[in-house]
Amino acid sequence: MPAPPLPHLPAGHPVTGWWWDVLGLAIVAFAVVDEGRTTLAVASGPGPLTQLITRAAWRLTRRPAVADAALVRFVGGPGPILVAATLGSWFTLLWIGWSLVFLGGDEAVVGSSSGAPASVWERFYFAGYNVATLGNGGYQPAGAGFQLATMAAALSGMLLITLGVSYLTSVISAVVGKRSFAAQVTGFGSTGTEMATGLVTPGTTVPAVVSLSALSSTLTTLSQQHRAYPLLHAYRPRAAELGTAPAVAVLLDAVLVLSSAADPAARVPPGLRRSVVSAVQQYVAHAPVAGGERAPAAPALDPAEIGRAGLPADSVQLGVLTAEHAELRDELSRRIGAASYRWPGDDHSWS
Repeated sequence: MPAPPLPHLPAGHPVTGWWWDVLGLAIVAFAVVDEGRTTLAVASGPGPLTQLITRAAWRLTRRPAVADAALVRFVGGPGPILVAATLGSWFTLLWIGWSLVFLGGDEAVVGSSSGAPASVWERFYFAGYNVATLGNGGYQPAGAGFQLATMAAALSGMLLITLGVSYLTSVISAVVGKRSFAAQVTGFGSTGTEMATGLVTPGTTVPAVVSLSALSSTLTTLSQQHRAYPLLHAYRPRAAELGTAPAVAVLLDAVLVLSSAADPAARVPPGLRRSVVSAVQQYVAHAPVAGGERAPAAPALDPAEIGRAGLPADSVQLGVLTAEHAELRDELSRRIGAASYRWPGDDHSWS
């Protein structure tokens, strides 16, 4: 037997009331603020809801049972799922909020042909249609106030679509940028010593200065993108040579090695070293730590190994610089562990 139709709301029905308007508008305002802060006010970081979703997803997707799930692997990792969850949460909040607004009056929404007050579900249907910018769906608002609310619901839906597409484009661009950065760094070598060797040209430090300066600038931009879009951390490639955290460790160690050359004239300028260190500090400030609390301390740089690579190093200078940046390297080791990688060169393995 077919299900009986949903009853319409009679006048004075206790389901409706002005308090729904207040609650609904509060939910809509929260959604719009979170959406606007996440997509537009990138300097202040994402909104509270987006932060909550990102942190929860980071902890959840670090579990092997989740990270190796068929769905997660099919869509290319937790990153796309996290983006979909963020956009979906904004739409859901707008839908619920405007639905509650249309419960504010007995005849806030009526049938276009019958003129009868819409039921609770029909008001949710009406609100969803407007937020999705599909039209009225056979219903119409009654009264100037709810007509304005209908227009506002449609505008909020258009805003969601516009900012959502812009946000998605920015995230994709940042993901490509972070993989490109990692590939550039590890293209010189999979450890700091190997990268330093790849940058050195006998008799001059110009190639190293140019390359390190460009990588420092790229890392600074990438760090700010991680601050603006924390869900970038969820895009963790399985191949560690494309991972951001290990690449940052390689870059930092390469600078320390090149700053400790036995010949002072062959060392990179102190200003460039400070620039790279500053970029690494910015990355560490915004990279997640959850899951890396038990990561081992960063391994010491070995002057003998550096010498065997063809880069005579001043062991005293290397010791001073390593000690000066020991805390930063240890913090970076925690980020590498949080991303489920090992320190570059550890056990001669990236995984």
